[in-house]
Amino acid sequence: MSGERYGLVVLKPAPAQLVVSTQEVPRPLVTLLTGFASGKPVKRDVRLSSGAVIRKTKDARLVAVHLPQLGAGGAPEVELAFTAAPLTTQPLLSVSAKESSPPPASARITTFRIEVAGIPTVAAPKLDAITLTQKPDGTVTTGVVGFEAGAGGAPPFAAWQKANGEHPAPRTVKIEYVAADGAAILELQLERCMPTEVVPQGANGTTRIAMTCGGVRAR
Repeated sequence: MSGERYGLVVLKPAPAQLVVSTQEVPRPLVTLLTGFASGKPVKRDVRLSSGAVIRKTKDARLVAVHLPQLGAGGAPEVELAFTAAPLTTQPLLSVSAKESSPPPASARITTFRIEVAGIPTVAAPKLDAITLTQKPDGTVTTGVVGFEAGAGGAPPFAAWQKANGEHPAPRTVKIEYVAADGAAILELQLERCMPTEVVPQGANGTTRIAMTCGGVRAR
């Protein structure tokens, strides 16, 4: 993208958008995501090569980032959605030295850590997918953020929901997307989060926690 190589991606069919997904998260992608989450407009010339074919478009604007569901099986993928002119296709006639160089070092997301300000850290076996959407004015929003708290972890969340009548105090939530070696690949900080659900999940003792949040940052 704009001369920076990101590695292997999958091109996904989508109406009126250019959508790619990847399991590999190199440092340039983290930098791109943090800029996007801060509200900066992210535009890139996108070039996709496959075999002897190149597909490309200019000034593609990143409008949404889909971060993976974790703890439910499957291969976690980061998905990027751009608004862009239709891709043009041409044969790959030559390969430059830069294009033939190895892709940047990357990691794969395997698990996560979550912390809610003012609530003791609990085991969390599952995290729902999170989509970050950037509006034309630069505002970045998320949908409902959901995860499961492990057995015995529900009481502080239930108390948070019930506190102050129908207006519990907003809290900051930090989510780290973590590689197999335990290192954090990407960190989200969600601001002004409020609980909307605290629902026991049955015999396994976990509890589903759902929140709405009023702001997001990433690093």
